[in-house]
Amino acid sequence: MTLRALLAASLALAACATPRARDAAPPPASGPAIASAPASGSGSASGPSPAHRDAHPAGAVAYALPAWIAEVATGPLGRAHWGVAIWDLDAGRWVARHAADRYFVPASNLKLVVAATALERLGPAYVWRTSVYGTAPVGPGGVLDGDLVLYGRGDPNLSGRFAPSITAIFEALADSLAARGLSRVTGSLLADESLWDADYVRGDWAAYDLLWWYAAPVGALGFNDNSIDVHIRPGGRVGDAPVVSGEPPSAFYSIENRARTGPAGSRSTFDLTREPGTNRVIAYGSFPIDAEPAIEYFAVVDPAGWAATAFREALARRGIVVNGPVRTVSRSTESPVAAGDTVALAAHVGPPLARVIDAVLGRSQNWHAEQLLKTIGREVEGEGSWRAGLAVERRTLAELGVDTTAFLLKDASGLSSANLVTPEAMVALLAAMRGRPGWSAFRDALPVAAESGSLRRRFAGTPAASRVRAKTGFIENVYSLSGYLTTVSGREYAFSVLVNQTAGESAMAAIDSLVVGIVAESAP
Repeated sequence: MTLRALLAASLALAACATPRARDAAPPPASGPAIASAPASGSGSASGPSPAHRDAHPAGAVAYALPAWIAEVATGPLGRAHWGVAIWDLDAGRWVARHAADRYFVPASNLKLVVAATALERLGPAYVWRTSVYGTAPVGPGGVLDGDLVLYGRGDPNLSGRFAPSITAIFEALADSLAARGLSRVTGSLLADESLWDADYVRGDWAAYDLLWWYAAPVGALGFNDNSIDVHIRPGGRVGDAPVVSGEPPSAFYSIENRARTGPAGSRSTFDLTREPGTNRVIAYGSFPIDAEPAIEYFAVVDPAGWAATAFREALARRGIVVNGPVRTVSRSTESPVAAGDTVALAAHVGPPLARVIDAVLGRSQNWHAEQLLKTIGREVEGEGSWRAGLAVERRTLAELGVDTTAFLLKDASGLSSANLVTPEAMVALLAAMRGRPGWSAFRDALPVAAESGSLRRRFAGTPAASRVRAKTGFIENVYSLSGYLTTVSGREYAFSVLVNQTAGESAMAAIDSLVVGIVAESAP
């Protein structure tokens, strides 16, 4: 029996064993939830289309259910909603599908959409520019008689990710200003984020998530992923306060340490919160005395103010004094840059888009994905907003020949549980990206099984090691994996496995088992 027939029969029987899984999502517009691969190629060489749905053959032989599928159906995925789509990129045909035209919450697999859209619309060489302006030129004695403006255009890497230190970019800008003779600013330091809207977070992101780096505020001017690096290590004795510090140190925030050092072997209950609407951080709970030092990344309030305060402190270290306060400018009507009433003094050019795509796909950086979406909206639609960015995503999917009705898009990162996509539509996007100008950057950014990114600890010692390039995904009760694989005989497949309503990491093991079986061309 061929792998194709085995998979089709196994998936069909698994679906019969788990009727609840088929009822967990909205019904498809047309076509079956389960399909076998046709005996000969269907679809097109350019990629799968929703029109190419082949009904499960009437009277098909009911093959015995392989043990590994039985374990999945009654174990990790027994009560889950799960879908699989596998497309042969060489032959242009489906290998196997299960619930492939049903809606699923994709988690971080959704980042494939923003990455593809950015490469299509902006190109891999696109760069961000952050500028420093004065509302007056540098005058006699190095005095700028006016305001200094730090103007953001959405660069997600004003940080130490591609620089020697967290504040190195601001230090370099301060050096440039010092080289121009600037010594004092009589006015304020304006944190100008007016190029985009100031809608920092999505309304459907969970409240607790908003405390952390993965749901940090999204704006045209940000710094260090709009987060504070909070370092924690145990105190000297049980009952002492643990040592808690923030990096980079700054007057922008404070940390009140209410936590205690717990006994050896105890469970850590250490956590962080804030006084609402402020950057007054509160540490609480217990941190075991034998625990290894840890780092948490805590999101800030007022991201432009965070960037400008860190910049002001870098200026001070170079001996440049700003007399007035930091003021955030969120409206273009209040921006001296938008009005054209400024003098350019210094600028920083960030890394190219291809490297940012690596952060989005390889390391699954949520904030980078959202910054990228608003960048797309601004550059293509003239509006730095989620609304504009999502509109460009939908238009790009359509131009790539992907069924846009198979996507319900709410954000770029996949953090929202209101996002929906079908496995076959995800595969259609993956197939469409082959041969596009941004294909190399897209493919190379994907994690490699057992080697890099979020797959570096998965698939080790299996046939899938180094043969799978795919985007991982996880939010509560959701696991996903979508990308490309090469079978042991050299066949190239695009695939998507989406699992919803699951209660543990055993779903990830089930996904891995399925992928290993496809790569090995036999049931694992």
